[in-house]
Amino acid sequence: MKPFAKILLPLLAGLALLAGCKKELDDYYQPVATAGYFVVGLPNATLSTTSTTAFNAKYAPGETIPIIAGYNLTDNPTTITVFQATKTDSAQVGSYPIGGSFLQSAQLTAQTVPYTVPTTYPVGTSVRVDLTLTFPGGGTRLRRFTYQVANAPTLAFGTPAATYRNGLSASAQAEGDLIGYAITINAGGISTSTTPATNLFKNVDSLVYYARVGATGPLLRQGVIKAPTAGVENKRTIDLRVPSGAAAGGGASFVFTAYAQYVATSLSTAVLPVVAGTPLKTTRTGRLAFGGGVTTDSLAFNLVTGLNEPAANAATAKDLQVSGLSSAGNLTVNTSNTTRYYKLTAAQLAANPYATATANMVGALLYQNTPSADLGTPAVGDVYAVKLRGTAEVMLLRVLALRASTNGGVGRIRFEYRSL
Repeated sequence: MKPFAKILLPLLAGLALLAGCKKELDDYYQPVATAGYFVVGLPNATLSTTSTTAFNAKYAPGETIPIIAGYNLTDNPTTITVFQATKTDSAQVGSYPIGGSFLQSAQLTAQTVPYTVPTTYPVGTSVRVDLTLTFPGGGTRLRRFTYQVANAPTLAFGTPAATYRNGLSASAQAEGDLIGYAITINAGGISTSTTPATNLFKNVDSLVYYARVGATGPLLRQGVIKAPTAGVENKRTIDLRVPSGAAAGGGASFVFTAYAQYVATSLSTAVLPVVAGTPLKTTRTGRLAFGGGVTTDSLAFNLVTGLNEPAANAATAKDLQVSGLSSAGNLTVNTSNTTRYYKLTAAQLAANPYATATANMVGALLYQNTPSADLGTPAVGDVYAVKLRGTAEVMLLRVLALRASTNGGVGRIRFEYRSL
């Protein structure tokens, strides 16, 4: 028995050693799952493996972020999970089976993964979102972005809400007239905060403004202001034009829409009655004179009374006056009060004929151009839009005849003007 025992004992020891080695080999060569390719982004943005390239820093409560996940279908991914976390809580908020479509431009399979900002988080809360792509055998790829909860944009009218650029009343607006609307974006808002703040607002990508006939007609886009605010309060006054067809279509209304990525806020005006233009139905004539033997009372004219203004009177009533002579002896004319003149160009006169132009047209010309106290050296046929003494009243003046002052002779200018 002793010889057998001498052989058996080393054999058993060797088997034990082999058994121990087998366990170590099994642990060391445990298969590890292989993770495939994974990128994330937003519609119309470049898909990226970086964490926040495509995502905004602020999103509004209830806003749905249409995340695009990109992967290689040949990697055989199985699911995409979405996890969110704040300083106080965390939870998985979605798990989606693979089911994308091939995106030719990126040479990847792309799949929309919806994520909605919780409405229970206070404004200003910082949120981390993890998207995990799982592969067969348990391998994963993680992509992440962070954001702050912020208010959707707000719009409100200022005071006064509307300014009628032609100087006429609200009930006298006609097609083509300009109305300036005072708009406040994100009233009381701030753009950044490191702690929860109830007045933290989203950036506004654009403010678009529209006109429409009546209250329900199609929106007619009139303009856009790009990136008007990063969240802070911004007050703007925006001119909108009364659309064609509004007089017969029940008036006009206007709509302002602030777009902040995937949310938008709109503000509409009440319907504005639209009428025919206000006629300049009163026509008067006048003249100025200068030279030997002419009374100084002929040097100035009062557009309100329709008479020459005596030289001894205050300048406040002298809407037109002779200021001198040109090198050719023609009268130069200006005003010594706050009445202002704008000389129409040939194109403007063709579009706004002297005989038929309305107060609406004249008011619009004065608003869109820069009037002056100096008429220069008028020529026959020249037409001037007139804003009377800093008031809202407008007129249209046309030069009828001229006579140069030569060798000390009398120079004259004769004109007519149309008023309300």
